[in-house]
Amino acid sequence: MKSKRKENLKYFLIISISILILAYLIDTDIFIFIKGIPDMMNLLFRMIHPDLTYNETLMTALLETIEMSILGSSLGLLFSIPFIFVTAENIAPSRLLASLLNKFFSIIRTIPSLIWAAVLVSIFSIGKFSGTIALTIIGFLISQKLLRERIEEIKENELNSIEAVGANKIQIMYYSVIPNISKHVIAIFFLILESNIRSATILGFVGAGGIGQLMWTHLNHLKYNSLATIIFILFFIIFIIDFLSLCMRRDIKIKLFQIKTLTTFKIVKILKKIALFLIVYIFLKTINDYFSISFQRLIIGIIQGKNIFIRMLHPNFLYIPKLMNGIFESLYIALFATIISSILCLILSYFTACNSSKSKITSIFFKIFSNILRTFPPMIVAIIFFRGLGPGKFAGAMALIVYTTGSMTKIYSEIIENVNPNIEDSIKSTGATNVSVYCYALLKETFPSFIGVALYRLESNIRNSTILGIIGAGGIGTLLNMNIIWRNWENVGMIVLVIGLMIGSIDTISRKIRMRIK
Repeated sequence: MKSKRKENLKYFLIISISILILAYLIDTDIFIFIKGIPDMMNLLFRMIHPDLTYNETLMTALLETIEMSILGSSLGLLFSIPFIFVTAENIAPSRLLASLLNKFFSIIRTIPSLIWAAVLVSIFSIGKFSGTIALTIIGFLISQKLLRERIEEIKENELNSIEAVGANKIQIMYYSVIPNISKHVIAIFFLILESNIRSATILGFVGAGGIGQLMWTHLNHLKYNSLATIIFILFFIIFIIDFLSLCMRRDIKIKLFQIKTLTTFKIVKILKKIALFLIVYIFLKTINDYFSISFQRLIIGIIQGKNIFIRMLHPNFLYIPKLMNGIFESLYIALFATIISSILCLILSYFTACNSSKSKITSIFFKIFSNILRTFPPMIVAIIFFRGLGPGKFAGAMALIVYTTGSMTKIYSEIIENVNPNIEDSIKSTGATNVSVYCYALLKETFPSFIGVALYRLESNIRNSTILGIIGAGGIGTLLNMNIIWRNWENVGMIVLVIGLMIGSIDTISRKIRMRIK
């Protein structure tokens, strides 16, 4: 018991010292923060008075954003499924191939969505085609990582027990892997959809279609009431996505009829196949009709893209001394924001998850609260903090804390809600309180997933910190934006390579930590 307390105290001291060191490195000043609260609140209040008469142009852009996000999320998730079976190291046919692919995807995943959009706009010009392709790439990379991690969290004993009865690789996947990940697919799809809707606000910065272009126009012209309207609608959309996600995960079904005979069962089976065929047909037809780009323009774009990527594959190593300071700033900002957000997430998830919260009303309230935190794009939140703190690393870190806390609370509370009720009931039967059940059952059972979520958010925060640097929130973003504008693709390649190595190292550490505590 004493050794356990000593170990907990050691971790507490390590985390506390890390927070203090990182706070110093990002120029944290609590007195400036307190002094700037009135100015930040003033700007925030100006942003929460929507102009409800503003609807014509907005609805067109909104529909375009939803179309881009749904299409990008669906394609990204579908394309990722074949890859997860060859990249999850506990089931991969070749561990060497899995390791190489994971490192490759780790490097590609480090490229912020804004860079993908900027490159694609340079290749195919402005519009929703470039934006949708960028969202598809981001959706693919997110789903490949999250689904792969869910597979790697499967207990080794479960896989060995199925293999022991003579099952081959395909049977192991069918009877163990697929059932384990199927319950996560819906949640991951809605997570990607929500992320893509939010990313569309950033992609508009470079002209990649969607509601983001309107948002940046209103922000540049200080039309905060119109900006508030967009944020209010984004909140409403994210709330609907969360509700649909909850319904799907809770298996809420509307039974139109009951299957009572073998004939009815066969008819339903045939109807399901027909429905699947129609869905695939409509989906492919939608893709074909959706993109307003000619075949000739597509070929020209591919040739231009090849030239850009060739230049990026020849990075300018002489540029390294100029970018190292910005790289470390981005790392400090991301680490500080992730640690603080993880602590807040553990607290808020207790009140947010349906099976740990004291009441459904409390759970709903905190779900709405986490939605509000996630609705404001980090760049908008950074601008609010600029008002009180001024441009710099501290403002960028605070913006990431707000967004990351909301995102982590949503993901982790959903993981808690998926815990087997028997685990919770076994602790409750001893007379334990809700807090004890949360700490000794739910948290213990889901801790590997929590570590995975925290490390994933660290990767995301490094990418987000590069984007925030574009508007003056510290980090490598300023240099990145400058080189994209000047079309110095060799320098862009160097920046992406360094960021990729940094996040690739984090991903390797993440995988080893999760495998050790599984």
